[in-house]
Amino acid sequence: MTDTRTADPRPVDGSLPVFRRKDLPEQLHHLRTTTELQAQRLKPAAGQLPVALLRVYRSGHGWGEFPLYDPAQSAPMRPLSQKQQAAMRARRTCPMCNTVRPHVVHRMCQECATAEHQERLDLQARTCWPCGRVSLAPHPQERKGSCEPCWLHRTIRRQFEAERLSVRSRTCPGRDCQNMTATDEEIAVARAAHTWHGPRFCPPCAERADQEHSVHLRADQIAREQAEQARRDEFAELAAWAGTVLADADAVVLDCETTGLDDEARIVDLAVQTVAGDVLVDTLLNPGEPIPDASTRVHGITDEQVRDAPAFADQLPHLAAALAGKRVLIYNRGFDVGRLRHELTLHYRNAGHDDPAAAATAWLDAVRFEDVMIPYSTWCGDWSDYWGGYAWQPLPGGEHRALGDCRATVTVLRMMAIDDDDQGATAS
Repeated sequence: MTDTRTADPRPVDGSLPVFRRKDLPEQLHHLRTTTELQAQRLKPAAGQLPVALLRVYRSGHGWGEFPLYDPAQSAPMRPLSQKQQAAMRARRTCPMCNTVRPHVVHRMCQECATAEHQERLDLQARTCWPCGRVSLAPHPQERKGSCEPCWLHRTIRRQFEAERLSVRSRTCPGRDCQNMTATDEEIAVARAAHTWHGPRFCPPCAERADQEHSVHLRADQIAREQAEQARRDEFAELAAWAGTVLADADAVVLDCETTGLDDEARIVDLAVQTVAGDVLVDTLLNPGEPIPDASTRVHGITDEQVRDAPAFADQLPHLAAALAGKRVLIYNRGFDVGRLRHELTLHYRNAGHDDPAAAATAWLDAVRFEDVMIPYSTWCGDWSDYWGGYAWQPLPGGEHRALGDCRATVTVLRMMAIDDDDQGATAS
């Protein structure tokens, strides 16, 4: 069975004409859609075919075609019951004026809405916007929505402000000076010629202003020279520090690669070398846990590579011997020392020590660690207003392997050890 509510009313041969409302011929003006028939309590009779199609654009739906029927051939709908009539009347009754309208009324009818809008406009025309006072009559147009007291107050205030600006334009802007340096006529002529640039100085104030400007320029120059000298001194001090490190036979460089950057990260690669290039420790370490893929993408060390590698505890005697009595340089000391502290704590805990954390601290306190990243960042001179200091610099030339980063740290020290003002200016 075909659903007549959704069936296409167009004949099979497609000969049914289609019109838009404005193009509907005069002889077809009496035709109605099913919705319009329902408004007249009519419906298409059984077997009644549409005469034409009405093409209508509906927002959100697009163009659609609706059948048009002849009301003279339509059948009357079943009469409404009294309850239905009362419900329909209630839906079409305006709650404001109790008038029954030919359409459904939601909050108020159009007439009431227009009257309410006009009342708001009338109230707005009688309300003073500065003070909110409501008058009996609308405010004159020249007052621009203000009552007379507010209008007078605003007018006087504008006049006072205009006079103050006029006096300021005529008066010398020098400190504690009241000399008149221009007339209103001169100011008007200069403004018309677009040559007015503000109040003019009197000769004494102009001379004093030039002197003060010269003093400020000299002070700024002195400040710049002092800053440049301080930077040169700082650069020379860093160069001297790097030179002493490179000349120290007991100076070594340490670096490690880990399973991550968190406080529980384990060491997977450890290296120690002298500043002269002698390798003291270079070994992979088995962390006892899987290496995350994100860490492997950084340093390239996989679980397969460390499966047969020694544990940190096995290499601890070699590490202690390599660092004993040495000056240990680390790029980003805070991170690497933190990883050593974690490994030492785990080691002493597994060994049954009473206080593993204290034992790890004692082991680290016996070693003299120095950071290279902070001096190198100061040497580069990349100032950060956000941090209020020099921005930390990544290790240049690092390979993300322990021994390669040790060699890169030595290269950084050699760069810093060059006591050259031109290079320091370039690094700044």
